[in-house]
Amino acid sequence: MATGGREIERELRAAGEMSDADLDIAHLALMLAASDRPEISLAPYRTHLSELVDAARGTAADDISALSCSVAAGMLAGVMAGRFRYLGDAETYDDPRNANLAHVIDRRKGLPVTLGILYLHVGAKLGLDITGLNFPGHFVLRLRGPDEALVLDPFNGGQPLTPADLLALLRGVEGPEARLTPEACEAVGTRDILLRLENNILSRAIRAGDFARAREVVTRMIWLAPQRAGLRFELGRLEVHAGHMGAAADAFATCMDIASDIGEMRIAGMAEEALRRLKPKLN
Repeated sequence: MATGGREIERELRAAGEMSDADLDIAHLALMLAASDRPEISLAPYRTHLSELVDAARGTAADDISALSCSVAAGMLAGVMAGRFRYLGDAETYDDPRNANLAHVIDRRKGLPVTLGILYLHVGAKLGLDITGLNFPGHFVLRLRGPDEALVLDPFNGGQPLTPADLLALLRGVEGPEARLTPEACEAVGTRDILLRLENNILSRAIRAGDFARAREVVTRMIWLAPQRAGLRFELGRLEVHAGHMGAAADAFATCMDIASDIGEMRIAGMAEEALRRLKPKLN
């Protein structure tokens, strides 16, 4: 049975009120996927998620938490990239299906962040200490074990990355002068990972000039993260582009309130200026 738009909105809005620790990353990624594929039933995809976990659990020792980091990493890679053939789509990287978890499960390939969500789901269900990192341009994971920590690349079969590998990745994104900073290796939470996933769709829609599509994506990002002032500002800009000046004013005003409350004064100032420029168009 297909998941309806109202159910998706209800689920995402409910997630927006939850703490990050209570969010189910794979479930919400499927909700986001269903936003763009309203005809599909999510039941087979949920069954597949369970199959991934069962397969990984079946290859592990009884005490998974006691596995060395390298063994745990090898187990994940063996299941995800080996048995189930999940790999990055290097040939058609910008294919929009790569940012939709349901399509990724169908095709067994996707973006680093979409594949990373699958690794995170499996790792969390097994009780592994695995998290996404704030690495720019190419989503990577950190797996901690009792002996060490490894950075894994879900796009390339879950292979471990050395600091030299990370620097090369970073310079591929930011240029030859880029330096690896502690911020790039900081852990990020579930909400930020899901927003990063959606931002892939948003940026492609904007580049293609599909502003109606961009507005849809920003709206569901706001459901998921209602206190992110920057998303309200982006919505305001898209409403202006659509000629919805009243809706734009509401978005900028909400942005200004949220930003002021949380001390993001630069964004608050930007929203205030946008409102000032918009006022003559409201009469």
